[in-house]
Amino acid sequence: MEHPDEVFAQMSKEEPNTNLKQAQDAENAADFFSAAHYYKKALELARDSGDSQTVIFCKNKVVEMNQKSKEVFKELNVEQEVPNEEINKVVYSILEGDLEIVLKKIGSHPFLFPKMQQVEESAKKSVPISYQIASLSAISPGGHLVKGGSDGNYSWAMQMYGMQQGFINEFYLRRIFIGLATKGFSEESLLIYLRSKGIFPENNLGVIAIGVSRYFVQDYVSALHILTPQFENVFLFISERLGIDIVALNRGKEVSTQLKTLSAEHLGSETFQSKWGRDFCEQIKFVLFEPLGYMLRHKIAHGQITKEECTPQMANLILYFYLVLAARIGTKEQQQKISKINL
Repeated sequence: MEHPDEVFAQMSKEEPNTNLKQAQDAENAADFFSAAHYYKKALELARDSGDSQTVIFCKNKVVEMNQKSKEVFKELNVEQEVPNEEINKVVYSILEGDLEIVLKKIGSHPFLFPKMQQVEESAKKSVPISYQIASLSAISPGGHLVKGGSDGNYSWAMQMYGMQQGFINEFYLRRIFIGLATKGFSEESLLIYLRSKGIFPENNLGVIAIGVSRYFVQDYVSALHILTPQFENVFLFISERLGIDIVALNRGKEVSTQLKTLSAEHLGSETFQSKWGRDFCEQIKFVLFEPLGYMLRHKIAHGQITKEECTPQMANLILYFYLVLAARIGTKEQQQKISKINL
């Protein structure tokens, strides 16, 4: 990469770039938050003008400034009193009954997923000024700009969604999965339950069984790497049974087809949400794909997930997704008659 002075010199000859000068001044003043903002603006101008040299310079500066600004930027902390008595009432009510009944309750209970409309309405009323005027609150741990972070309102809505999902993970799902131990919840009993529904293909169940086995020996790294992509595949398989077109036409001179790869766009579409419900689709999207969410699918597929992220809570969440599929579809006898889901 060329020396910054050379880049500034070239920019001054071709076209004055106020943002680049402001970025340098802010960096020199150790105002890394503002510097990242101005370097991002300069990056956009350079990209639009086709100035590849400045693009390389500015995108590296954006990452550098974001990394430095994170050291001094205090993330928003929301303190709230945890209503343990109310939470325990919900948890205890879910855990009443035999194991099969409990697993079905888990997969269908309305308290175990955020309500997207409520999140959006609440976010509109409470968006902080910092989210309205700055986009740099949405950066990855490595300092990279996150897709969607330039929209302060959307970024704040995802922040609030993450708070709700985190609350569900910690105060509902964690307690429920701990309580399942008293119900005979085991590798064998879980697989018997999933197989009894008749909706999971045997070839997938063979692999899912390995992931479940790793979960019960607390090998959450292996469990997540197995169960996450398998969920994606069975979700598409069942979606096809519900009448959703999951075949993609490849581009090229020769006509060929393949199964679609599940994406955030699919989960946000009317086609999927009309069958599965908006809230479940949004929850899958946040956990697997959303750049401002957990993004498990991307991280696992590209080897970017860390050991610290492979927690019992994340593994519980993926198992919860399987339980939702099992609860919403029904029994083996209903498999051939699938036309809609009991939302």
